[in-house]
Amino acid sequence: MSRWLFEFFEGTLRLVADDSLAPPTLVADSWRVSEGTVVGLKLHEQRFSRSVAENTSLPAHIVADFLHAVRGSLPRQGEWFPRVEAIWHERGPQLRYHQRSAPPWSSQVIVARAPHDPRRTPEVKGPDLEALLKLRDHVAPLGAGEALIVDSEDALSEGAYSTVMVWPLGGKQLHIVPHGGRLPSITERLLISLANEQGIPVVERAISVSALEESDVWIVSALHGIRQAMAFVEGPPLATDTSRRDLWQARWRALGTHLDAPAPQESR
Repeated sequence: MSRWLFEFFEGTLRLVADDSLAPPTLVADSWRVSEGTVVGLKLHEQRFSRSVAENTSLPAHIVADFLHAVRGSLPRQGEWFPRVEAIWHERGPQLRYHQRSAPPWSSQVIVARAPHDPRRTPEVKGPDLEALLKLRDHVAPLGAGEALIVDSEDALSEGAYSTVMVWPLGGKQLHIVPHGGRLPSITERLLISLANEQGIPVVERAISVSALEESDVWIVSALHGIRQAMAFVEGPPLATDTSRRDLWQARWRALGTHLDAPAPQESR
């Protein structure tokens, strides 16, 4: 996997030769760049800016300059999964940019329950990333590619690095987990907008694992868009027809904008 790390210093991105210290992450965000096209980039930037403003002392204009510099540095060819972050440094909070190649697109995944919930800041992406990665490592020997966090009643919260969306048997409604206490997902937000455009009811409700039986279970993220859960380890049988997933994945990807596209004109 190709990757480079840059720090934002005096208005420019500067290559960092050594990252062995691994400073604490305060805020992070990431999105997929596919041949220069990104889905929801402005929304990712807004979420990052908002979280930085709420959790650090960095001035808003510095963050805006940083994101502008990152936009200019994003690769226009190939598949990439860049990450922006605010980290804690002895000099205070610092902005950094990871230029990372992306893994191949994935459309399917096996899921399992996470062994516990390690999240300290569930509504802020960044501080919990390392602990969440360990959840994936824990379920990997079970054949699972994603760990789903559940509460004491076995109701879904979110995936380690994803959000869960469910089409119950019959497919007339799209169910989502209640928003409080989990990351506000950009991919989920865009898929909800697509559902609204088509007049499909989106129901926010507690979703127990047992209620997933014969449902289309979507594991959504900025990296892969929609992956369909094909099996739930020690869970109910799931629907495995991927035709709806394929259709909606195409709709989600069609929302992408090329990095060099001119900004839309505002109406007067």
